[in-house]
Order: sequence, then C-alpha cells, then structure tokens
Amino acid sequence: MVTTKTPPTDRDSSAPLILPRQISALMLVALLYTAATPFSPISWLTGPVALSGTYFLDRLVAGLVLFCAFYFQWAIASLRAAVVVSLPAGGSTMQVRNGRMEQVRRESVPLWVWRTGEYWHFALAEAVVLGIAEFGGSETMRRLLVSAVILFLWVVGWSATPASLKRWAWEHIKVYLFVLVLDELRNVGVGALRGMAGGNQGRRRARW
Repeated sequence: MVTTKTPPTDRDSSAPLILPRQISALMLVALLYTAATPFSPISWLTGPVALSGTYFLDRLVAGLVLFCAFYFQWAIASLRAAVVVSLPAGGSTMQVRNGRMEQVRRESVPLWVWRTGEYWHFALAEAVVLGIAEFGGSETMRRLLVSAVILFLWVVGWSATPASLKRWAWEHIKVYLFVLVLDELRNVGVGALRGMAGGNQGRRRARW
C-alpha cells in the first residue's frame, strides 16, 4: 500500500481532468452564444419602452457582459483548485483582534466554496438550461434562463479570475468604452449635419 505524507488536494485530483473540462467549456460557449443571441439586457429590463438611449447602452454593455461570460466559462473549467466564491462588497465590519474590537474594511462577502469536482454537474445543468432556452419556444423563458446562466458564470468566474488579470482587462475595457462612445458621438454628429444639410436644401428648393 502506497501512502503519502500529505492528503490528496483538490489540485492533485483535478489536474488530469482539465483538458476535457476545457473542451466542454468551448462547447458550452457555443451553446451560450446561440441561446443568448440576440442579447440586449438593457432592453430586456426596460421592456417595450421606446427609449433612444436603450440601444446605445446595449452597445456598451451587452457585448462586454457576454464576452466576459465566455471567458468565465473557460476560467471555471480551467480551475485546478477550489476557490471561495464571494461577492464584492464595500463598507467595513467589526472584528476582534488581540482582544480588541477593530473596524476592518470588508472587500468581499464569501458565499460558498466552489470545488473542481462540481464542474461536471454544473456543465450538465447549464447545457440542459441553455437547451431549454434555445428550443423552448418562449422568448420570456429564453431571457430569464440566459440571464440566470450568465449571472452564475459571472459570480463564480469573477472569483476564479486572478486579480492581476481583472486589472489588466479593466484597463483595456476602459479604452474600448472610450472608443465606442467617441464612435457613437461621431455618428450622432454626422447625422445632425446631414439633417441640417437636408433641411437647407429643402428650403432652397422651396424658394425656387
């Protein structure tokens, strides 16, 4: 009988299973893209309201939210060890340190521990849910199920992503949003100029 000095860890037991998980993650990304398209979360929240800014907000938010969900799908499948799933939180809390009550800044609220062995249960459930969303025939159900899957991917994937990578991504996201806003302002300006030019031509034609 072979024994070891330390008990097997989650990292040791899950390492050989990473490649199958990553392959399944790619398949789930394709299924999520199919079920989520068209993805317009702002319009889904506002409902059938004719707001000129809704389309612009969807342009800013929808692509980023969906693309990050794709990455989180891959990050969850690539985990080699258990992670504590938590939600970012502000404010502070009171803790006892060295027999004294001290105010400590609270950066996150722990929810549960995600273990790599749970991945296949999650992947199967996600595939079933997305299949129902895609082929169920109900637009309302599709939106609810897709939103639930994306929310879960964000909650778990956020904790599975290193802080350094999140900072790097945020720097690039800010540049992307800046360029997108400039492009939208350019489109609005060009449309306004064309409208003014068309109005001036109409007035000149009316004179003659």
